[in-house]
Amino acid sequence: MKSLCGMLAVLAFTACSNDNDEATGSDNHIWHVTLTASMGDATNRALSADGNTITAKFAASEVVKVVKSNGSVVGTLTPQTVGTKTTTLTGTIEGSFSNNEVLTLRYHSETANYDNQVGTLPGISANQDNAEATLTITDATSMTFASNSVTLAPQQSITKFTFKDESSDINVKTFGIAATGLVQSIAANGTETVGAVTGTLATAKTEVYVALRNTSTSQQTYSFYIQDNTGNWYTGTKKATLANGKNYTASVTLTKLPTLNGSSEVGTVGVIGGLPAIVVDLDETIGKKAVALMNTGALCPEHYGKYYTFANQSSDLKDDWVVPTQAELNALVLKTNAWVTQNGVAGRQYTIVTGKTLFFPAAGYYNNFAQDWTDVTTLGYYWSLTSADTNYGYCYSFSSGSNNTNSHDKADGFTVRPFHALPTE
Repeated sequence: MKSLCGMLAVLAFTACSNDNDEATGSDNHIWHVTLTASMGDATNRALSADGNTITAKFAASEVVKVVKSNGSVVGTLTPQTVGTKTTTLTGTIEGSFSNNEVLTLRYHSETANYDNQVGTLPGISANQDNAEATLTITDATSMTFASNSVTLAPQQSITKFTFKDESSDINVKTFGIAATGLVQSIAANGTETVGAVTGTLATAKTEVYVALRNTSTSQQTYSFYIQDNTGNWYTGTKKATLANGKNYTASVTLTKLPTLNGSSEVGTVGVIGGLPAIVVDLDETIGKKAVALMNTGALCPEHYGKYYTFANQSSDLKDDWVVPTQAELNALVLKTNAWVTQNGVAGRQYTIVTGKTLFFPAAGYYNNFAQDWTDVTTLGYYWSLTSADTNYGYCYSFSSGSNNTNSHDKADGFTVRPFHALPTE
């Protein structure tokens, strides 16, 4: 297992050089820092399972970043010895600082990502390591700190989930978890992206380990979408308070989704063609269709899924799922809908029948010209199958104040919400 760097580690500052190099042409200074880092007492570590404590040791490739309040990284500290509870950290801090300024010591993987987990304890250490501490500068001229030691506190909880269908355990193959304030990823400067967390296991298991970071410390309702090793889908919710730095064991009882067919009533939620969907009566001409509850490539309704150009929008669809036509999307747009935040994710929600809704997350799009993501969390763009001309295709687009279909450059990357015909009776 890759080591969990610095989880609940105590850093004791043994030396901070008073000699500094002034950066040419600026007020910045470069401070050479040497620290002694020792792990906290093992009994204080939350990262354990079944009585087996995860060994928290520094690895050669790991670093502790020093970050200012504006998010800029002003230095990195690296371990000089690895594989032990105690090490020496050395590095430099560069910048212009003031008395009483608070710096953050941040350890996490370069791509700290809580999404796309593999549901295993060893897998958690690969991309979810995350711990932080703060430093207060008391004298900026000599880079003196208020305390000689700090504690790097873990910024996530770890839960061992067992999912049940009434009384029997479910062999989990994929999972999607959504809740208000759930964090998908953390950038190097500490910026957090809020959204659903998903995972796919190489081998189905009845016990699933998931690292979760929630920005809220109050009780939350967690929404689950689970697929088992035979393709069945289950859904349900559970209320919980998950504190960062803690580990939990949770048993969640879910409801198995039924199979949809031509006799399924409008508003019925079930499975058709291997995906969860809801039956929608679009209009008198088109009639009833099954509309997927989630985007192509997503594992729960709040997940963005994959992005496609117009030319390849159907590439991942199977089992008779299709991209909707402009006419089908136009019919959907006329249904009762509203801009909402569902489990912390912004988007547009359609009321199919009382108590049954269909959610489209505002996933933005990939701008091919700018080679960058655009309008994520504020706008939604979903391809239709209908072409406008050589360069433009029709799409469903929405914001907090608009909801319509229009045309857009075929080269840009949009999300896709597939439709499925209901078999005739």
